[in-house]
Amino acid sequence: MGKPTAALGPAPPPPPQQYRDDADTDAVSMHTTRSDYEYDDAPDLPSYSDSEAAASAADTPLIPTEDPPRDEYAVVQPPASISWGAKGGNGRNKAVNVKETTIRMDVRLNDPDSLHEYISNYLRLVPPKPAVRMRGWHYETVHRKEKKETERVVDFDILLYLSAYLPTARPTDGLAVDERGWRPAVVSNSDQVHRGSWRRTRAKGYKQDVEISDEPQADLLQWCRDYYESKAKLKIFRVTRDVPGIDQEYLREQIEPLIRSTHYRGHVDLSFPIDEKHVDIYSPHIVNKWRITWVRYIFYLTFLWLITWPILFFMTKKWDVYKVDWCFSWWTTESRADGATRNAKRYASITEQAWLAKHRNLIKGLVLEKYQGDATDLPLDVESGSRGEGMGRMPQTGNANVDSAVNFIQGGVNAWNAISSGAERGSGGWGADSR
Repeated sequence: MGKPTAALGPAPPPPPQQYRDDADTDAVSMHTTRSDYEYDDAPDLPSYSDSEAAASAADTPLIPTEDPPRDEYAVVQPPASISWGAKGGNGRNKAVNVKETTIRMDVRLNDPDSLHEYISNYLRLVPPKPAVRMRGWHYETVHRKEKKETERVVDFDILLYLSAYLPTARPTDGLAVDERGWRPAVVSNSDQVHRGSWRRTRAKGYKQDVEISDEPQADLLQWCRDYYESKAKLKIFRVTRDVPGIDQEYLREQIEPLIRSTHYRGHVDLSFPIDEKHVDIYSPHIVNKWRITWVRYIFYLTFLWLITWPILFFMTKKWDVYKVDWCFSWWTTESRADGATRNAKRYASITEQAWLAKHRNLIKGLVLEKYQGDATDLPLDVESGSRGEGMGRMPQTGNANVDSAVNFIQGGVNAWNAISSGAERGSGGWGADSR
C-alpha cells in the first residue's frame, strides 16, 4: 500500500500506554468455553475491582488531546429502512440502526482540492464507530382470525460502541504510523479495486504482484483530480475506514455464555458492525439524488428497477482507492536484549478481556431488562452481591435521560434477583420459542 502525501501537522504529547502481549509467552487460552450451560448454579458476577484486566492502569479509554475535526458536509441518508425484528419484546421499540455506509453529496466536493482537504482533514482523522451488538429473539405463535401465525419477537437488542478504545490519529515522536495502529494509505498499483470504472482493475502494466510497468503510484491528491477530470456524470468516490484487530471469536465465545447464564433460551446473534465504515461521495447529479430519496420506491413498486439497475451499474464510475485502518490491536516485531526478535501484540487502549470484565455486569442487567438501544454511555459500576442478593442498586447520575435508562436496568436487576432465588427455574428459563 502506498503512503498518503498530506501533512499530518505538529506532534502532540506522547500517546497513552498500550497493552502488549508477547506471542512467545505461555498463557492459558482464553478461547476455551464449556460445551453446555449449567443454569442451576449460575456463577457469581465478578466485581470490577476483582478483575485482573480491569485493575490495569492502561484500560481506560483514549482521551483526545484536542477537539476532533468537524464535518462540514451534511450526511445524506437514504430513506429509513425497516427496523430489525417485527416486535419489541418489552413494548419499547428502540431499534438499533447502524449504517455502515453513509453518503455525502455537495457541489463543493466536485472540486479536487476541496475533496482532498475533506478527506485529509476529516475522514482521515476521525475514526468510525465499531460496536458490539447483542440481539436476542424468539418465535411466538399468535392466533388471528382463527388462523395461527408465527412472528419473531425481539427480546433485546444491545449496542455497545468501542470508539473510545481506538488509537488517536496524531503523529508521535519516535513512532512510525504502523507502530501506533493508525494506518492511512492509498491503494498500490497491484491492488484490484475500482479505479474510475464500474469494475475492479489493477494499474496499467500490473498483474497481481508482478510489476511489468514503471508507472508511478498515484497519491490521494492525484486520485481526487482523476475523479474530478472524469467525464462521467454518475460518480462515487469511496473512503473506507476499517477497524481490524478485534478478536471477534473470543468475544462471541465469552458473551453468549454470559447471556445464557441469565436463563435465556431464545436465539442469540452477536455481530460487530462499524458505523460509517464506508463514506461514499456522490456527484451531485439528479439521478444520484433520485437514488437516495423516495423516488427510488417508484422504481421498486413498478419493477422498473429491473431495467434501470443494470444501466446504472454500468454507467456509474467508482473510485475505491483510499483506506484508513484504526487498529484495535496489531502485531509488531521487537528486538530482545540478546539481539533476537519476537512478535508482540499491542493494543491501542484495552484488551478484549479487560473490556468484557468492565461490561459483563452491565450486559447481564441489559439482557434481563430486555433493553433495546445504544447502551454505551450507561454507568458500568454495577456491583454484584452474593447469590440470592443479586446485583446492587445502580447509581443515579443527575442526567434525566441516563437516569431513566438506569431505572430500566434496575428492573433487570430485580429480574436477576428473581431468577437467582429460583422463582423461574421451574419454567425452564425465559425467551424460548412458542410454537
